Amino acid sequence: MSKIVFRNYSKKAVRNLLKEVGKERYECALKDAGLYSSRPITLQGFYFEYEMDTEGIHLNLFYRYPSRVVFLIMPVLGFWSVPYEGWEMERK
Repeated sequence: MSKIVFRNYSKKAVRNLLKEVGKERYECALKDAGLYSSRPITLQGFYFEYEMDTEGIHLNLFYRYPSRVVFLIMPVLGFWSVPYEGWEMERK
C-alpha cells in the first residue's frame, strides 16, 4: 500500500455518483459492507479515495461515521460521475 492517497470530499459528486449507481446496487454494497442495518443518513461522511500501488489503481467510496469509524462502501472505478476536480493529497 502506498503512503500517499488522494481524497475528494465533494458532496455534489457523491450525490451524482449515488444517482448513477442506483438504489439496488447501493443497497447491495451496504449489505456486503455489513452496514445495511446502520445506513449512512447524510452525505457528510462520504468521500472518494484514490490510491495507486504496485497491484493497480484503487478508486473507492468510503463512509466515515461520526465516531471516526471508516467503512469501504464500494469500488467506483469506471463510473462516469467520479469527479475530476477537488482532490486533496493526504498521507495515510
